[in-house]
Amino acid sequence: MSILAEINQSAAEANLPFLVIGGNAVVAHGYPRQTQDVDVLVREIDRQAWNALMCSLRYRAHHVTRAFLMYAPPEATFPPVDFMLVDTATFDRLQAGADKVAMQSVEVLIPSLPHLIALKLHALRQGGESRRPVDLADIAELIRFNNVDLANPPYPEILQRYGTAEIRRQLNILLGGEGPQPADF
Repeated sequence: MSILAEINQSAAEANLPFLVIGGNAVVAHGYPRQTQDVDVLVREIDRQAWNALMCSLRYRAHHVTRAFLMYAPPEATFPPVDFMLVDTATFDRLQAGADKVAMQSVEVLIPSLPHLIALKLHALRQGGESRRPVDLADIAELIRFNNVDLANPPYPEILQRYGTAEIRRQLNILLGGEGPQPADF
């Protein structure tokens, strides 16, 4: 059984909702790329329950912050699992618009395409310079693979709210000049 299947089953038994985000969600939205971990979005109020669940699966917390829980696998053949913690209102909004997909032989929820792009832009805005090339490429390829017209709602608002002028400029370059123009915002 995959770790995602184990998480899915254990979370259902514990009544812990989650959305798969990160590289696995990017792949589910059509951009085929490699990913080495499982990224999950959960409610901050469920922090202790998720920690207990991951410990029961023999995962070990190795990086804990206010907004993230990162777990090292019990064996090299298992992937790391990272949790992004959000407030209940944010989680409920993302869950309400989520898409149900089959992933690693289980049905899971992933953020809608606009929400996934917003999450990626938010990650870029919060720093993580080492992740910048990956997250920018993810956004650009999601736009290409899904034929997103950035002039149509909700994308102008998402780009304005979550992207900086510099992020929009870099995204425009990746999209070959067809992307958002900083002057438009």
